[in-house]
Amino acid sequence: MTAARHLVGLALAALPPGILFLAQTWLVATEQTEAMLSLAKYAGLLGLVFFAFDGNSGLIPAMLRPRHSDAAIRSAYLVYRAGIAAVLVVMLALFWHFAPVETTTLLPFLIMALLLRFSLLDADLDKRGFQHWAMLAQNCWMLPLCLFAVLDGSLSAKAVGHAALGGASVLAITHALFSRAGRSLTRTQLVPALVEITKIMGAQGIGQLYGRTVFFVLGASFTGPLPALIIYAKQAFNAAGLLATYLRRVELARNRASMGLSLTGQAVIALIAGILVAVAAPRLGLPHGVTLAIIVWQSLEKLSATAIYAFQLDSRHRLALTGLVNICILGLTGLALARVQSSPLLFVAFETLGYSAVLFLWYQINRSRASRIGAGP
Repeated sequence: MTAARHLVGLALAALPPGILFLAQTWLVATEQTEAMLSLAKYAGLLGLVFFAFDGNSGLIPAMLRPRHSDAAIRSAYLVYRAGIAAVLVVMLALFWHFAPVETTTLLPFLIMALLLRFSLLDADLDKRGFQHWAMLAQNCWMLPLCLFAVLDGSLSAKAVGHAALGGASVLAITHALFSRAGRSLTRTQLVPALVEITKIMGAQGIGQLYGRTVFFVLGASFTGPLPALIIYAKQAFNAAGLLATYLRRVELARNRASMGLSLTGQAVIALIAGILVAVAAPRLGLPHGVTLAIIVWQSLEKLSATAIYAFQLDSRHRLALTGLVNICILGLTGLALARVQSSPLLFVAFETLGYSAVLFLWYQINRSRASRIGAGP
């Protein structure tokens, strides 16, 4: 029964990005390339804005709760979001320079959407076991965005604004109906919590920007079956990351330090993704050795992401950031060399080195800790 509940929860949480993927597939299949590119552009824009502004308010508060009070976490989030809003205001000048009409049209909708989101924490829904509804409501703006793109064959800034505001309204209504939010605030204890939120989001923000850059460069710089399989593998294995996020929120809502549930779910999805890649490769005429290398590469990515999460869970944010920056540097180096040599496998090789380095760091840290515990006082 528990497994079935988690499957239903995952399906609900994955519904918006799943619909987005299907909409993009439809637009490509029907040769509506301009609509597909427009959908990708606006989905990326709103995704980054809402991701940065929300501050992963389901997972991070649960990670911080052993060290900070709920009042301190809630106060820190208000300050954090005020800071993100200030950053967005500064960036408005850049957006307006390149797209004045679109920026002017979209701005009022975004302001209202962010105001509706300002005080909402997904952790309030997580505490009641509603992680799936929280993730669905958090990303439900994708649904009208896809509907506009598929039905109209294009996306206007006004339509995007309605999608953003409509999604924020649904999120606010969901919280009003189902969450039991604590309203106590504190000024004296918010700084340590704010520092941790900023550190974790800084690392996650780097990962988001890096991942989007990789997809863009691979899609724009290469042609043929090999880069297609590399992109497909990343997208397939990313489902494991989505599952891990959902199950981690379930674990932390139960106040469990163990990652057994999320690791098991991640392993199952990674196995399924590996099978999909193995089935797709022969159809593209690629050898078994290349297929195996790609599966190992993506499996190491999921393991290294878990290691970085373990560092963050243990409040070792510097180690987490070091590991992530190492992956980004090696990955971008491999991407540059791959473009020069016209060999996307160079990118796979360098990213694999980055993931291996993170896992080696995790192994060394935990071996040192085990040695200290074994030595005793």
